[in-house]
Amino acid sequence: MMEGEAQRSHLLTAGVLLVVGIAAGAFGAHALEGVLDDRGMVSYETASRYVLVMGAAVMGASATGRVRGLVWVEVGVALFSISIFALLAGRFSGWTWVSWIGPVTPLGGLAMMVGWVLWTLQWRRPREQNGGKSEEKSDS
Repeated sequence: MMEGEAQRSHLLTAGVLLVVGIAAGAFGAHALEGVLDDRGMVSYETASRYVLVMGAAVMGASATGRVRGLVWVEVGVALFSISIFALLAGRFSGWTWVSWIGPVTPLGGLAMMVGWVLWTLQWRRPREQNGGKSEEKSDS
């Protein structure tokens, strides 16, 4: 994927994360109040907050033009937040089969951290310039 295409892809993903985070927050505040216990609400709010914060962070990081590691962040926030939402849905609905998702949450958190480390490390030195074009092509 060309660098400009990768940047657009991450900006689009960031926008989707922000919309999902806003919708999840509103749903939690209005539809889940009184449905989930205090512990469940705290977990739901944490998952919603991570979607919003990571959406904004990915948008800002993408705007720099440097995108290495952002796929890890995007996958990580999806694993982290979706696993929490699924576990809460399972607890509320009695779906015992979702209990296997529990270990996915910390893996999502780890993926986010790996992504931000990769993104940060690319700032160690200036980009190599080759005729005005960056040599950096990787998004891993």
